[in-house]
Amino acid sequence: MTFENKQSILAENLKQFNKRLSLAKRQKEITVTELARLYCEAFDDTDDVLSVLSLIGNELSASEEIIFLSELCRSPLSSKLKDILFIGSSEPTSAGAHSKISYLKNKYNDMAFDYFSRSVSNAKPDYASSFTECCENVFDGRCEFCILPIMNSSDGRLMSFYSLLDRYELKICEIIDIDNDSTPSTLRYARVGRASSEPKKRTPKTQNYIFEFSIISEDTDFFAPLFEAAATIEAKLTCIDSLPIEYASNVQKFFLSFSIPQQNALAFRLFVSLKHPSYTPIGLYKETI
Repeated sequence: MTFENKQSILAENLKQFNKRLSLAKRQKEITVTELARLYCEAFDDTDDVLSVLSLIGNELSASEEIIFLSELCRSPLSSKLKDILFIGSSEPTSAGAHSKISYLKNKYNDMAFDYFSRSVSNAKPDYASSFTECCENVFDGRCEFCILPIMNSSDGRLMSFYSLLDRYELKICEIIDIDNDSTPSTLRYARVGRASSEPKKRTPKTQNYIFEFSIISEDTDFFAPLFEAAATIEAKLTCIDSLPIEYASNVQKFFLSFSIPQQNALAFRLFVSLKHPSYTPIGLYKETI
């Protein structure tokens, strides 16, 4: 047999193997989907469904796991998941703090306040002397929200402000990008509170949300399954940063932001929480266009 004939046969074999693998992968995904539907109909509690997933998890890839979770999030049990995955504090806002927004008064902060006033009914400004005071006003219950700059187009994430979010256990609820008149840059401001809100039922399914969170890890092994799961539900990484942990030089704190279609946001959040129980959610908010 000539070299050309052997090459042709082997190439055709590879082609057929790829077709079979693709078919087997699709058949497995359908099986995972049907299993998830079966368990969601059979059980009344999300813990029971997730217990089943933990038993079969070693047999599944990251993409198959999130397919399973997506079915759970489309089932009537999804309302219980939202309570489990609530981002921030569930304590009610005090009457005196309701609709009050703390911020440093200047041109750009005033512009951000005007924008955020569209989504905060009867918004009232509460001027502070420092960003730390802004956060303290929310943490102590004197204001419902505060305004912080969190990113600019030249430097990326402003980590000192993310440190304030962490210190005062605050979450990003909404953002606005404002152009700087004096420099060719854009500054991103956030409306920050003690909790981020779930997408409302009337939110269009075409609306994308940004899910921000941090993960502390010694290595980057978690990236591959995370990105595989994200790709499966059309979630796209928009920003990633890292900082060393002061008390452990070999440990990094990774900050990640993903843009996710509204209908897939709950499943992705559930996947992250199951894979990384020590992760910290930073915010869930509408993506600006």
